[in-house]
Amino acid sequence: MVGARASPNNRPVRTAPSRVTDRPVVRRAPFCSARLSGFGLEKGTTVAQRKTSARIEAPSYLRTAEVADILHVSPKTVSRWAKEGKLPFLKTLGGHRRYPEAQIRELANDLREEPTG
Repeated sequence: MVGARASPNNRPVRTAPSRVTDRPVVRRAPFCSARLSGFGLEKGTTVAQRKTSARIEAPSYLRTAEVADILHVSPKTVSRWAKEGKLPFLKTLGGHRRYPEAQIRELANDLREEPTG
């Protein structure tokens, strides 16, 4: 019986349920263990605790405002350049653009003008 405990005379005493119903709470893991085994992960490990010793550096991506700060233009200009194909980008599932940091910084270095003396 959920929410029951023994009383001094060994009769079950019902306690107040923690939820609206007396059904037991079932917590499910977000991932199936079969999915985890294919990636070298075991149940309960986090992504940072991978079994492989070599660290794979994932490419980092910038948001539109961050690209605008690096290139010294407005975020609207960055969006327009992306639409015109002048900037590389990926679209997230939510429809937002993300720009590869390495390529944006390389572009910013190429566009930088050296002062003439």
